[in-house]
Amino acid sequence: MTTVKSRSGLSRALLAVALSALGVLGAGAPARAAVARSALYGGGPFYQDGQAVMDTLRGSGFTTVILWSIHVRGNGDLWYNDNLIVSGGSYLGDAGWPARLRTLKQSPTSVDRIEVSVGSAGPNDWATIAALVNSGGTGPDSILYRNFSALKAATGADAINDDDEQQYDLTTTTSFATMTSALGYRFTFAPYTYASFWKSLKTALGGSVDRVYLQDYAGGAGNDPAAWSSNLGITVDPGLWSKNGAGCAAGDSPATVQSKMASWHASAGIVGGFMWLYDDMKACAAAGSPAAYASAINAGVA
Repeated sequence: MTTVKSRSGLSRALLAVALSALGVLGAGAPARAAVARSALYGGGPFYQDGQAVMDTLRGSGFTTVILWSIHVRGNGDLWYNDNLIVSGGSYLGDAGWPARLRTLKQSPTSVDRIEVSVGSAGPNDWATIAALVNSGGTGPDSILYRNFSALKAATGADAINDDDEQQYDLTTTTSFATMTSALGYRFTFAPYTYASFWKSLKTALGGSVDRVYLQDYAGGAGNDPAAWSSNLGITVDPGLWSKNGAGCAAGDSPATVQSKMASWHASAGIVGGFMWLYDDMKACAAAGSPAAYASAINAGVA
């Protein structure tokens, strides 16, 4: 996932979000969670902006925070964007980051899940992973195993989010996902194209894949959630790009997010959605806060 691809009143705020997401199913309505699920991708600010950003996320109404992006180097080192965070099986990043991340799930909060996203349309991290799987394997002594174990311990992540946009190697991805499952991670997808690969991967991994974040913007604009859900055998959570770019003129406002989510709820039975990208919400604050976007998703699928 990338921007390049041609792709206080904390308790009161949480109560309002929860109430807006609650509802009663009518006859013939698709089954859904009592409270909608909503995910937010974010980059550098999630690492650099201290406790303030964690408190913003806790009060936002988003239920899932996705740390974008983990990059894998040839020696197995893990970088969070431009920051080396894991090497040789040890966490080397900002000493305060793990403690700040732990506060995301501390009550009162809307967040109940953290994911770490691996890959993008930039560096081919999944090619690096493939090479490491083929050269060193995925056993407990392998650098992949040791580093992703350290990453989980540091971030408390519940899932690995697969944002492969160029490698698409079924064999090594299956091996890697099986390893991360043994480490206690769930596995999620962030596709925008190549549905046949994601279908094969879902078949190979089965129930360890519990969410699919379908990109419906940039290179994924026009993707049909109903078609992808049918193809993969799991109801996808479609995503949109918040207001961004020059003058914050590109992307979706909270109002258009709610409208599109409501339409997909009716046509595809979606039970959640996601937003890309917190960094743009920060830059275009007047166009919509994280709370406004989370409310739009929650209301749209409720």
